[in-house]
Formats: sequence, C-alpha cells, structure tokens
Amino acid sequence: MLSIFSALLAAQRAPSVTPHLVVRLFDRDLGVPRLRFERWVEGEEPDGPCAAAVPADGALLRARIDPATGALSHQRVETPSASADFDDWTAVGTVVAAARLGLGAAGTRALLATVAVGGVAVEVRESTDSGATFGSPSTVATAGSAVTAVACGVRSDGTAAVVWAAGGVVYEVRRSGTGSWTSAAAWTRSLAAVSGLAMTDSGDWAVAVSGEDDDANAGAWTVRLGSGAGGPPGAWSVLQPVATASPGTGVTYLVTGAAVAGGPRVALVESYDGTASGTGAFDQVLMATAVVGTAWETGVWREPAPFAHASAHGLALAAGGVHAYLGAPDGVWHAEMAEGQALLGDDVVEARYEAGGADGAPAERLRLRLRNDDGRYALGVASLALSPGGEVWFEPGAITGSGAATAAGRVLWITSVRRTREGGRAFVEVEAEGAWGRLARWRAPSQRTWAAGEAYVTEIAAALARRAGVVLAVSGASGTALAHQPAFTLRAGESAATALARLLAKTPDALRARGWTLTLTEPEPDDAVTEAYGTAHPLVAAGVVQVTADEGWVRVFGDGVLGQAIDADGIAAGGGLAVVVDRTLYLDAQAEGRATSRLRQSARGIERAWLRAAPHMAQEAGDVVEVTDTALGLDGAAFRVQAVRLDLARSPRARWEMHLTLGEV
Repeated sequence: MLSIFSALLAAQRAPSVTPHLVVRLFDRDLGVPRLRFERWVEGEEPDGPCAAAVPADGALLRARIDPATGALSHQRVETPSASADFDDWTAVGTVVAAARLGLGAAGTRALLATVAVGGVAVEVRESTDSGATFGSPSTVATAGSAVTAVACGVRSDGTAAVVWAAGGVVYEVRRSGTGSWTSAAAWTRSLAAVSGLAMTDSGDWAVAVSGEDDDANAGAWTVRLGSGAGGPPGAWSVLQPVATASPGTGVTYLVTGAAVAGGPRVALVESYDGTASGTGAFDQVLMATAVVGTAWETGVWREPAPFAHASAHGLALAAGGVHAYLGAPDGVWHAEMAEGQALLGDDVVEARYEAGGADGAPAERLRLRLRNDDGRYALGVASLALSPGGEVWFEPGAITGSGAATAAGRVLWITSVRRTREGGRAFVEVEAEGAWGRLARWRAPSQRTWAAGEAYVTEIAAALARRAGVVLAVSGASGTALAHQPAFTLRAGESAATALARLLAKTPDALRARGWTLTLTEPEPDDAVTEAYGTAHPLVAAGVVQVTADEGWVRVFGDGVLGQAIDADGIAAGGGLAVVVDRTLYLDAQAEGRATSRLRQSARGIERAWLRAAPHMAQEAGDVVEVTDTALGLDGAAFRVQAVRLDLARSPRARWEMHLTLGEV
C-alpha cells in the first residue's frame, strides 16, 4: 500500500468524499531527463577524434585531431547557439591520432590530454582562461609501450587526473590543486586490450573504458577512480558493463564520451565488421544512460540506444548547467535538460487508472481527458512533456479537514496523445503505461545466456529490468529467488516482460510495480491486512465468485527428481493437471517447492470476489484486504487485491469510484 496521511485515510472513509486530483508532467524517461538533441552545426572538417567540455561560464570547448595528419586543434564558442560561429579553430601542434584525446573543464580551468608523436609520452595542455588559450604541452608520464587511449578531468581548483592505457593496462596520475603530479600507477582491474577511455567528474573521477576482457568479449565498462569522495584517492571500483559482445561476432566497442547530464551517460560506438554475415558492416553511435537513482560506480546501465549518426570515431559528450552537447569535428548537437513540471489536475475532465490483473502481471494503465477549449494544450503550445514518452505523476486524493491531500507514488509514461475538437468542445486524450509496459516494449538486441550456477534469480531479474531502465528491488523475495541459480537465456528480440515472466515462474514470487521500481516479493498467507471494507471503509457494492480452477494438481520433473502438489478441493471442482519440466532442479525439495508455488500461483490468479467503493487512494494490487458483507456471507474474509481501478469524471455526471478485483491470499 502507498504511504498515506491519517487525515486522508479518515476523509476517504467518510460517507461523503470531496475528491481532489493532482496530475504532474515531467519531460523525463523513466525518471531521467530526456535529452532531445538538435543538430546546430554541419561543417566540413574531416571526421576524427573529438572531445568537448563546458567551463563555468557556459562556453563550449571542443578539441579535435585530424586523423590523416595528427594535427591537434581546439575551439571555444563563448555563447553556444544554433547561430553561433563554430568555424574558427586554433592549431596547437601534432599528436598521435589513434590514442584519441581527453578534454575537461571546471571553473576557469581546462585541461587537454593527448599522446605526443612517438606514441609513449602522455602530455597535457592547460588553460586558466576558460579554454580561450592553452599553454605548451607538459609530459605527465612516459608509457613503456604504445599508448592506445587517453582521457582527463580537472576541477576548478586545479585538482586533476589523467588516465591512459598501454598494453591492456590502464594507468593514472593525479594532482591536488596545482601541485605536482603523482607517479604513474596501474589500475587494479584487468582487461586484455583497451581501445578507448573517457572521463568526467562525478565527485570521484568517473571513467568509461572500452576494449576486450580476458575472455575475449568485446565491451564497454565504467569504473570509478577514487578522489576521496566515494572512494579513497587512487582506488578503483569494480568494472561494470555498459555493453558486451561475444567473441566471433565481429562486434567491437569504442567509448568516446562521458558526462553527468541529468544522470550518468556514456557515448560509444558499436562497430560490426561484417564477418558473421559477410555483409552489412557498420559503425553506429550509441548513447548509454544509467538507471534513475544510481551512481557511476554502481554501473546500473540501461541498454545503449542508437543515435542518428554513423561514425567510427563517435561523438564527444559534455554537459554544463541545463545544457548537454554532442560533438564531432564537423558537428555540434545540443539538448536542454528542462524537466520542469506542468500541473494538469484542474483540467482533468475524466481519469481512469488501472493496475494489476488476474494474470499477475504488475501492469498499469492511465487514461486522462483534458479540457482544451482555449487551446492551452494545442500543438506547439503544450509542454514537451505532454507527448509520447513524457512522465505522468497521478496523485488521487480528497479534501480533508486540514486541506487537500493526495497519495503519491503512481508514475507512468505517456504512450499516446490525441487532440480532438467537436461540437464546440476541445479535448486532449492521454494514455500512459507503467514500468511493466516499458518492459514489454523493450526488446533484447542480442541473446544473453546465464549458465547454471552463474547467477541467482534475483541477479538475473535485476539485469533484465535494468536494461530497460527499470529498478528491481528484492525486499521480501523468497528463499528460492535468493538461492536458485538456474540456466537461463534471454532470446534476441524477446521483451524484458516476457523474459521476467519466464524466469519468475521458477519461484513463488510476484512483482509489484511502483513508478520506475519493481519489487520482487513472496506473497504469504499471513501478510498484514491493509483495509477493512464493509466496516472501516464503506462498501457501495460487492460480489463473490465461484469458479473451477485451471490446476488442481502439479507435477514437476527435474534432473532425476520429481515433485508434486495437490489441491483436493480444486480437483473436486474440476481442476486439471499441470506438468513442469525444469532440468535445473536437482533436489527433491526444489521440485516439491516448485510444485507448491506453481499451485499457489494458479490459485491466486482466479477471481474470487470484487467490490466497489469510494476510492482508497493508497490501495495497490498485491495488498491484502478484509471484506464484510452479511448478505454475501463475508465476515472479515481476507482477499488479495488482483487489480485496482480508479475512475474520476467531472462531467457530464460526477463520479469518483474504485473497483477492486480480489483473489486468494
């Protein structure tokens, strides 16, 4: 059940309720600001390595390397805009193009890191005038072999770090303020080869790295280099995957940018050489975004999404204030991170919210009808958040003795917006879906397999959810979900929702949705009752249902083991046999537990009762409630809520009503 104030709880139980509704819109995608990039520049510079940064004054700094000559140039655009001049570059020398470059800025300082001709000297050029000019190159380290990648970061007081790779090992030097650089030190992680590095400041130094791991898997990863904030200075966190590809697929990755733009983000290139199919080679720019609420070092990355630009060199990424930039030598893209909310509550003529269902899926749907007589929501006038993908906070409530109060926590994402005008009336009709709907829309771009014994059910489930941008919590998860390590394959093209349903069929657990978070929990017969209908909360109508169960007997065949569960009453009522085959089960207790949980899940999926009442603003699918109705023979009978429907209509006839579908506890 959602959190609710005692005043609202009392008001909604009263014989007469005055409804109150708050609807908020945000231009966010699963909690993270949406970046709507617009291309500002189409130049004629040759494609090659590029870096970008934003100092405190809001200027845009770019640096590039001509891959044919190694010529290094930089640029400062004082007031970036679509009409600004991006043609003026300042040449500053010649460097190794293959190692690429790093550029960081903060306050009035900027730092440019490159590799000198010869391929082993790591050098930096510094600016103290917000990137207008850079000093002569200074060598901070000399590698023992050819440097394959370099990146850097700087803070307003001069504190800085430089990372580079040679021989598959990443090294770093740091300084505090404008003091001396430390001696070069190798990281404590392991990759077989490093193709690219990118870096930004996120309290500690946030590093993205691409290359190949010790098992020959190509990939991109993120890692934190401590600076005393989240980790000790010089300490490396665990590598976390952003994208990976198996050996022999012809796919490689190159990281080209890193920034915190409303959340951690990484720019990278996915390249396919055509060997697996003999044709179709490509270099595709991808953008990876961290799941909402996660930090750089936790590495909870959504599936990278393609960006409409093809280049083997990729794009630079930078952010400052509310502005985010992508950069190539011949192009600049800009997005404004304006996620400001719009309030719609007073304009809602009708609303219907639905959550849950007899199939157990934590689906959520919302339909809104907004008055638009004065054109306030017309195309070109309404907020960008009022468009597909926009985030909706639906907060039903009531007027209490101490004022208006609502129950927060229902967050959905717009799937369609329809504008109509007829008979002198104009409306906007909005449809939205919850996190489960987003999981159903997401498709795996490639197959992923977990071998038996490799990961627990909870770990696999979390990995499936995060690729679609959803957080998975495991509060109250079953012992099976926490201990079972099944073989499991996410098929290419399969939705995350389908894969999760297949996976969780192996456990007694259910999923509950709340905003961008899914909670994995095991429903128990003794779960606490959240509301008493017919006593504390008045009923409008109610009904009971008797129906034949689909399953009265379950048999589970494992690897040389057999388990079964029988519901005598279910069989007597006509319930049939269900057979489950799962060769990852090798103990009798596992098979017996699987049979029992399958029988319970089947029983929980049957509608046993329903009720209609004034809305309980905090009621959720999965809650346990009691129902008392003498005419129906119910005296504090316990049920689990299968589905919730809330209806609000202001015209032509006022209506504020809730319908609950109820099943076995």
